[in-house]
Amino acid sequence: MPWKNSDTRYSTMSIALHWLMVVLLAVVYACIELRGQFPKGSGARTLIVEMHFMFGLTVFVLVWLRFFARSLCVAPKIVPAPPQWQSLLGTLVNVALYALMIGMPIAGWGIGSADWLSVMCDG
Repeated sequence: MPWKNSDTRYSTMSIALHWLMVVLLAVVYACIELRGQFPKGSGARTLIVEMHFMFGLTVFVLVWLRFFARSLCVAPKIVPAPPQWQSLLGTLVNVALYALMIGMPIAGWGIGSADWLSVMCDG
């Protein structure tokens, strides 16, 4: 498997990063959904929330690695070329996904920091 994109195929690194991000995003979502299964203040709930934070941070780091890898190589051409509206829609969805993969960890950090601050000020 090639380590650099070609005209017909994505590189091994691009494919591996893609699927790693899919799995991590599913795990981040599952962690935050599963926290409700445990009582507040329990060790299991704390562990689930901390795993959510750590996997979210990993997504944030890996998205920048994907940007770097994407900047090194061109994407393979789609044959036959899709209609213009599909290409535009694909680009918009791609931008939205990247914005979420960057924005959600930043928003989560901000919300977590604000929550921590409110606990410190109320105490």
